[in-house]
This record gives sequence, C-alpha cells and structure tokens, in this order.
Amino acid sequence: MTTHKTRYDLFSRILHWVLAIGIIYATIVGYGLHFISDPQVFRFFSELNMSLATVMATLMVVRFIWRFFRPSVPYGSHITGHKKGLVVLLHEIFYLIIFAVLISGFLMLEHGYSLFGLIQIPQPLENLEVNRFFFTVHRISCISLGLMLLMHVCAVIKHQLFDKHPILSRMV
Repeated sequence: MTTHKTRYDLFSRILHWVLAIGIIYATIVGYGLHFISDPQVFRFFSELNMSLATVMATLMVVRFIWRFFRPSVPYGSHITGHKKGLVVLLHEIFYLIIFAVLISGFLMLEHGYSLFGLIQIPQPLENLEVNRFFFTVHRISCISLGLMLLMHVCAVIKHQLFDKHPILSRMV
C-alpha cells in the first residue's frame, strides 16, 4: 500500500510562512520608508529592513536547496499536463523574483549597513550609477513580486474556495 503525502514537511512549511511574513513586512516597511521624515526613525527602519532582508536571503537559499531534498508532495488530480507545467513555471518565476528583490536591494545601497546593530555589512559596489541601476531593478522586481504574491493568493483562494480542492492544507 502506497501512501501519498498531502502536506509539505514541517521544515518546508516553516520556511514558507517565515519568508511570506518577512516579505510582506519588508514590502510594507520598504514603501512606508518614503513617508518617514525623521532621519533617526528612517535609519532605524531602513537598517531593520536590510537586516531582515539579509536573513530572508539566507533562508531563501536554504529553501531553494531544500526543495531538491524534501519529500515530494504530489499535486492534486485537478492539476495535470499543461496546468502542472504552468504551476511549476510560475513557482520558478516566483523564486527568481524573490531573489531579484533581495539581491538588487543589497546592490542598490550606496552605503553599507549595520546588521541588527551588531555587524557592519559593507556595500561591495561603490559606483553610484550602478547603485541607481540596481535601485531601478529593485523597484521593478518589488512591483513584480507584489503582483506575483497577489496572483499566488488568488490562486489559493480559487482552488480552495471555488474549486473545493484543499490546496491550502498542503502548506498549513
């Protein structure tokens, strides 16, 4: 008798939700920084955002590698053929966009930052023109990430509520 897993392993689920919360938080704070006029408050939240992004970048690398080793969870019978290929492609694009956001966010910085006030992280690129290019990449990738996240949530809602496939149970 073969039993099929219907949920991801605990480690995968923890990585998913920690990164999801971190990405949502960083997005809100990142855009909120534009409305902060006090330099000390701005610096605090800016460095906190960069510190969290550093942790998230590390967790994303772990998550990316772990997906090749974790136990497989088959898609439901409602996702086959081209649909399955599309789901896989969209998840790959999701990973790519997240990495683009995290990497460009680091490379756009004109100065280093203090990681949680403990370790000074230097900026490896000291070319203002290159930093500004990565700022543009960061902005575009953040917008793309927001759209991808919205599409991801809408797909879960569609499958869970309208199609009555318990897709959410795979990740909770």
